[in-house]
Amino acid sequence: MKKMILFGMMLSFTLGTAQVTMEKNKLVKDGQTYKLKEFRSVFKDPNAASTFHKARTNAAVSNVFSYAGGFLIGFGIVPALSGKKTEVRNGVVYENKPSRGWAVVGIGAGLVGVGIPFAYAADKQAKKALALENGESTAFRPHFKLESAGTGVALSYNF
Repeated sequence: MKKMILFGMMLSFTLGTAQVTMEKNKLVKDGQTYKLKEFRSVFKDPNAASTFHKARTNAAVSNVFSYAGGFLIGFGIVPALSGKKTEVRNGVVYENKPSRGWAVVGIGAGLVGVGIPFAYAADKQAKKALALENGESTAFRPHFKLESAGTGVALSYNF
């Protein structure tokens, strides 16, 4: 009986330490940290590696859209809020129309908005890859969620 309990404890400890987790922007396996680009050496399951590769691709696309949008927001907000009719840059006088600045800010916000779904998909796929590698179930799990909806409360069914 004691041998069975000892064997069970050792087995659970071994399974618990062999898990792949993410801490900040690092993969952790057996107490050793790996960079995200070294995921092929961490994931032994080919499906998990493929899913994590998709997550990295989505994260890269999200970063491109988000950084470009942030740059355009920063570039367009100054003329939009300054209200000056003329602006001198490198000795050349430019006519400044605040509406052009707001158009650039709007385009930047649109690019950031395009990047958000890619970031969400990257997070979802990274979690799925970790679950596949750790042997957890990735089956369809619909659930109810209580959330605020404006001034009220809503019950949503998520799938």
